[in-house]
Amino acid sequence: MRRALMLLAFVFTALRAVAPLRAHHNTAGIYDAARPVPLNGTVTAVQWRNPHVFIFVDSKDEAGTVVNWKVEALGALTVLRDGLTKDSLRVGDQINMTACLAKDGSHNAAVQFVFVPSAFENHRFGDCKAVSR
Repeated sequence: MRRALMLLAFVFTALRAVAPLRAHHNTAGIYDAARPVPLNGTVTAVQWRNPHVFIFVDSKDEAGTVVNWKVEALGALTVLRDGLTKDSLRVGDQINMTACLAKDGSHNAAVQFVFVPSAFENHRFGDCKAVSR
């Protein structure tokens, strides 16, 4: 009986430890991967934070109003391996990307592809996966 309780406690603890990891990587629940859209504009900030790199971009909406987008990329080590460095993007750079917008209508997105002529060309360094049709 004691052994069964210890096993149950272990399983419960293991499941609790894994739950935040699963929730963190739920990009399909947050972003609309079925409809990636172009997101072009001016870089206003780049944050190399754990667990992801965030790129803030001023982009004009359909009415011509400037909107600041918070765009989530993959983790720093992953994007470094793919060629993005802390010097690749600077405030004021023009950036063209394909991104998956947040389902809740906020100005958040997950990057799929990025094109920055001065740094690298059409690199995928985001969690937004293309949907096969």
